[in-house]
Amino acid sequence: MPALILLSPHPLAGKTTVAAGLARRMASEGKTVALTRLGDDKNSEADATFFANFTGASRDPAKAEVTLIEAPAGDATPVLEANPAARAIVAAAPTSAPSLAGYCRSLGDRLAGVIINKTPSKRLSVVRSEAETAGINVIAVLPEDRLLAAPVLRDVVQALSAQAEHLDNGGLRPLERPVIAAISADPGQGYFARYDASDVIVRSDKPDLQLAALNAGASCLIVTGALPLLSYVLERAEEDQIPLLRTSLDTMSAVQGIEDTFGSLPFAGGDTKIDRISALLADADLASLTSTGLA
Repeated sequence: MPALILLSPHPLAGKTTVAAGLARRMASEGKTVALTRLGDDKNSEADATFFANFTGASRDPAKAEVTLIEAPAGDATPVLEANPAARAIVAAAPTSAPSLAGYCRSLGDRLAGVIINKTPSKRLSVVRSEAETAGINVIAVLPEDRLLAAPVLRDVVQALSAQAEHLDNGGLRPLERPVIAAISADPGQGYFARYDASDVIVRSDKPDLQLAALNAGASCLIVTGALPLLSYVLERAEEDQIPLLRTSLDTMSAVQGIEDTFGSLPFAGGDTKIDRISALLADADLASLTSTGLA
């Protein structure tokens, strides 16, 4: 049973995200894949829950063709010693190439390669060149991606201490294109359409803008302030099953709370995000990762 251990020198480098993309790609190629999360670090419980609910993953690692094992960030010695037949993939954010090379050298011949994540688009070729010059076997260099960094709605609910209605799929839809409603008498429908707003942050005392956002195709309303909403806004949201998040925070505080969640939370999954990371890994040579050196 081939096994690949996902490692990283630092937390929040994208190991869970990469594991999800690799699992989706392997499953699309007909392989049965198991996902395992080790450790008791800050994000281990959330990651383990995500892996346990991963659609299409085998629940029995002993019967899977490939097992992806995510280890805690930092020293890889314990997990490598406990899995002597497994190879390692390092997931890392762009960093000093010599520093990353030093971490990779500590893994010896167990290392299959490195996936460099969250790279500014203008630096993709430079980051790859610097890493390869430092002797790193680069599997892929992935660009920064707003969708992957975005929180899902259930994370927004928690960050804003919001009351939520009409959350589908457990609130796993990403907050893709948040737009703050203008503070004006303009009904705003053209404004929301112009910015292709999928998620609108709007004050509770602005029912005209709330309806304008819904009419422009918004798929979520984040309503700030403590005032009650008018019945026709509530009815429209219920009729179209538009997620409605109501927070007592003012607009500026709500925006700050949402901003703080971008790129700072464990990977929550959802098909939209998993499909995106799988597509970003489309050029990775998976056969070379699982063909040699594995039990």
